[in-house]
Amino acid sequence: MLKRGVTIVSAARRLHTVGEGAGLVRSAAEAEHLSNEEKWKLRSQFAKPTIQRFEKGSSKVHFAPEWDLSKRPNGDEGPVDPVKGYGVTPEKWEYYNKVVWPPNYVVPETGLPKPREVFHCRQSIHYSPKRMWTACHFARRMNVDEAILQLRYKLTKGCLILAEVLEEAKGRAKDEFHVEYPNEMFVAECFPIQSEIVKGARRQAREQWSPIRYRYIHLFVRLEEGEGPSYKGRTKPKDGWEKMEEYYEHLRSRSFKYSI
Repeated sequence: MLKRGVTIVSAARRLHTVGEGAGLVRSAAEAEHLSNEEKWKLRSQFAKPTIQRFEKGSSKVHFAPEWDLSKRPNGDEGPVDPVKGYGVTPEKWEYYNKVVWPPNYVVPETGLPKPREVFHCRQSIHYSPKRMWTACHFARRMNVDEAILQLRYKLTKGCLILAEVLEEAKGRAKDEFHVEYPNEMFVAECFPIQSEIVKGARRQAREQWSPIRYRYIHLFVRLEEGEGPSYKGRTKPKDGWEKMEEYYEHLRSRSFKYSI
């Protein structure tokens, strides 16, 4: 994804061979004519380990600003504590928007052009992370316009908040990152992370007091250009025929103990 005022040399346009049965894509034009199922079959190659511990990865082709480890990412003063700020934070999520890839860059593992992405986060939302997770799971892998429309019909607080955040991410894709067709993007990632808990007290009968917790979350959203898959998980679930083949393979691989 390109930021304004940043230029980078053009990338190599040669595509690489992917896993068995995937074939060889020789140009970006051929990759555009592939069906959505074939594209996601190629993208599933990311889940397979390709680099061993004694091998070296490919050279760095993207540009990313240096991360100053001596300062806190949110700009606060004081010493840096490695215990705090671990995991996904809004500062780290926004940092991905600053990474610039070469134009027409082709991912070697899949042989497909790298899609444009938009990372967006809304901080300190007064809502339960467990309730927001159900709304995020509903909108994941859906078209952004379809997700916003379906979330509006839910009429729950979490769904309405998520719809607003998707509208903000879609607006950033159009105004800030100049995506030509933001309507054709889909919700690639969508998840909440609990940020802080404000504790209070509630008075009950007979001078009894009970603690009450006000939970706040950070809502992270990543929009990706293209058409999403038809399934929710990371990989496509196996159908009955594939399960039958696995069962046959298990039966044929059996052996008799102490046989000749």
